[in-house]
Amino acid sequence: MTRRTKIAVAALSVTLLAGLLLGLVIRPYFARKLGDPGPELTHVSAVAAAAHTADNIDSAFQRDAMYKADEYAHTAAQFEGVEIMSLTGETHWQSGVELTVRIPGDGIEKGWDGYTIKTSHELICFHFHLGPDDDTRSDDVPCPPSAPLQIAKDPDLTGVDDRLKTALTNRLDESQVRAAVTALNLDPAIRQDFASADGTVGVALRAAQYECIIARVTGGKAETWRPSRIQLSPGELDCTAGIALSPTFGTTPH
Repeated sequence: MTRRTKIAVAALSVTLLAGLLLGLVIRPYFARKLGDPGPELTHVSAVAAAAHTADNIDSAFQRDAMYKADEYAHTAAQFEGVEIMSLTGETHWQSGVELTVRIPGDGIEKGWDGYTIKTSHELICFHFHLGPDDDTRSDDVPCPPSAPLQIAKDPDLTGVDDRLKTALTNRLDESQVRAAVTALNLDPAIRQDFASADGTVGVALRAAQYECIIARVTGGKAETWRPSRIQLSPGELDCTAGIALSPTFGTTPH
């Protein structure tokens, strides 16, 4: 290949590349002008981001084997930013449950060079069809015009384990244990339970179905234990102070 031919080939390659890049830039513009814009890229990105939370909600429904309408709504409402927009039905196996949630999602559109062109913060609605025959989900559905349902968030026991153990150390009777727990200024929504027998004091703190800390104090020595999700499933172990006084304390599921 001669030098002149090489130069011609290189020039043609540059021209083709320039044409391709120009097409990437002006094609969306003309598409919008022609009335066929398709969905905004930021919206597509926001839906994908919100769908991650919807996937986690799906997983929670399956993991906890729930069946009542209010259980589905309560579980979904515990996820950050999720709002319950509509809820109908009573149980999974009878009427089935229809649940619409609204989830925030951040969208982004980038140019061919990787730089951000536009961003958006959107509220995306997802509809869950739960039973009686099958479970399905529809993404990016129209949001109901009504205000979200008011569903309380569960209190949080994150970081309480160490604080509780420290507070209970060197406490000798139930009155001292109660005073130590009161001094922690826990969320009033956390249920507190106390029991004592044969020199041992038991404490149970419950924030939600699967959020439980049980502690026992014997001769000033404090121990804490969190039962597993399996142990706290409905019909299994209850979160009570009496557990601290029994051989069940600190055990693992079989």
